[in-house]
Amino acid sequence: MKLPDFSVTPDIESLALEIVEILEVMEKAGDVDLLFKLRKASRISSIQSSVAIEANSLTLEQVTDIINGRKVIGNPKEILEVQNAWYAYEGIGEYSPYSLKSFLDAHERMSNKLVREAGRFRSVQVGVYKGFELIHEGAKPEEIDSLMHQVFEWGEKSNTHPLIKSCVMHFLIEFVHPFEDGNGRMGRLWQTVILADWKQVFQWVPVETMIYQNQCGYYDALNESERQGDAAPFVVFMLNIIAYTLGVIVRSKALPQSRRGEAVTLPYLPDFSVYPDESVRITEKHPSIPDKPSLIPDIIPDIFTDKLSISEREFLVAIFSYLCEHGEINNYRAQTLTGKSADSVKKYFAKLVQIGLLQAVGKNKARVYRFAESLLQERD
Repeated sequence: MKLPDFSVTPDIESLALEIVEILEVMEKAGDVDLLFKLRKASRISSIQSSVAIEANSLTLEQVTDIINGRKVIGNPKEILEVQNAWYAYEGIGEYSPYSLKSFLDAHERMSNKLVREAGRFRSVQVGVYKGFELIHEGAKPEEIDSLMHQVFEWGEKSNTHPLIKSCVMHFLIEFVHPFEDGNGRMGRLWQTVILADWKQVFQWVPVETMIYQNQCGYYDALNESERQGDAAPFVVFMLNIIAYTLGVIVRSKALPQSRRGEAVTLPYLPDFSVYPDESVRITEKHPSIPDKPSLIPDIIPDIFTDKLSISEREFLVAIFSYLCEHGEINNYRAQTLTGKSADSVKKYFAKLVQIGLLQAVGKNKARVYRFAESLLQERD
């Protein structure tokens, strides 16, 4: 495997300059000091968003309780993911951003008791799947050590601005996919490590929250950079995310109190959806999501959809993209995607299992739903 190239485009230069200017405004206005005072809430938001991207179903309130030492009823693996992520993020001030040893130490914290090779590069081949399609194959195990040394050596020696460098290294970590599990969480964490080494305020800027709210754009940017063999598309996306997140912090101080704190429970951060015009430039509607509920994706045979009511079809369309990207979905995630109650979601899932489209795995709150094995076999 050969590492992709990287080109500095006018868009990248312009976005980096915009971020620097926003930071200057924040420093003069005292927003940096405010972020420091609210650092715990900000970090909890970052952690909840980062693990949620990887299909962790724990809510922000549950994550907050876990961090505060309160008992939470939930999937033990998901609770451990949160505890480990907190431990890993708490080490941000200790890590050396261009040290592979620090990188592996952080992964050990992030993956302790979750994977067999915590803190070590993987010894098995892995791939990233979107539904049934292999969209990215990680480096061969024997190539990983050399490739990651190249990545971190470039990071240490390059004169590229830290804003841009953090995005490039984030992309390269995802491209190599050096670990058995936790590659996404590590890529996002390590970008924060590099940014915080440049400006400490980035320890407390919940960039992961905006990534979580723009997951389709995030994965599309990763895929486009891989397709082009150039990190630039992903860098543009991430710089947009950073600039937008910082801009929201600045602008939100003028918003009414009732509209603050809705997205990440920080007093001065509003629901990001109040800025629809700017969010459009960050990501577009994912192409796999039909424009109309009646348009069920081709992957679902008519034999299934003919058995569904209109509301059941709408439910299927609403969860379909997430199910393809993550391979499974639970009741809580379906509630957030559809706006339906827990009881309604349970009934929809029961119908999809009954007709043989989905299968239920696990019990009670640990239950998840996946495409039925028979459907997968038909596709092979």
